[in-house]
Amino acid sequence: MVSSRLICPILVICTVLLSADPPAQVPPAAGRGLQAGGRGQPDAWAGKKKLLVIADPEEWYGASNYHHQAASHAMAVVERMGRESGAYVSMIRTDMHLLTKGPAGEGANVRNLSYFDAIFYMGEGPWNITDQQKADMLSFVHDDGKGFFAAHAGNGGHLLLWPEYAEMVGGNLVAEFSSLDMPIVVEDRSFPGMESLPPTFTFRDQFTIVGPNFSRDKNHVIMSLDGSKIDAANPAIARVASHFREDKDFPIVWAKSYGKGRVFYSSFGHEDATMDDSRIQKMYLGAIKWVLGDVEADITPRPMPKH
Repeated sequence: MVSSRLICPILVICTVLLSADPPAQVPPAAGRGLQAGGRGQPDAWAGKKKLLVIADPEEWYGASNYHHQAASHAMAVVERMGRESGAYVSMIRTDMHLLTKGPAGEGANVRNLSYFDAIFYMGEGPWNITDQQKADMLSFVHDDGKGFFAAHAGNGGHLLLWPEYAEMVGGNLVAEFSSLDMPIVVEDRSFPGMESLPPTFTFRDQFTIVGPNFSRDKNHVIMSLDGSKIDAANPAIARVASHFREDKDFPIVWAKSYGKGRVFYSSFGHEDATMDDSRIQKMYLGAIKWVLGDVEADITPRPMPKH
């Protein structure tokens, strides 16, 4: 038997529940899946410069399981430098999905290109993205005045399939040296982040060789390999000697304008030790600040120096 002492409270509770207004329905946020805030979420990085960091995407070399040995560490270092310096925050991706000005997909915190101030890209690959994505990314730099940092193989040979990108970066890789101690000339020590480097030094990394579509008439070279000290008879070098430019120019770091935007390329980054070198970290941080538009530099093109 149910106690009469329980009946009254139960009736009261039921009456209140039945008479209460139904919970308000929260309408879906407008522009779901776009930039800033996605689904009405507050922007945790409001007021900060934002860097989209992409490395080691599945599109590299057409192999879904390809992993560049330095990609993870490079992304981690770039992210950490931004946090520690306060210059920017990074969103790390290993895919191309956010390279769009349209909807980037479903989700409470999904962004698109409009959210970012610059892109850091460390990859090669055939760029397996749509024509619209390609147009959006080029427009991001050229028309919107945003920044682009291409690291290591970010000017890779597959870019011959996308000549507009090769034009934006300033010229594409046609071959790479093995990881060797190479003679380096710093042509512009006044560029942001370069002050800790001596005029000439030797450094071990896998440096890239650019093709004939690179021109010093369009690019401001910051560092180059000293061609007069590169021994083409060395077996480790001879394998790529057929790819040397006729002028024996080996630019490895440069900056340029692309429309309203800023573009920086650095061949450094194949080895983990490279990204742990404080001098290279300062160079990368200075260059990222430059592509973000936070510091200025004279990037007037100059002829090849005499070594």
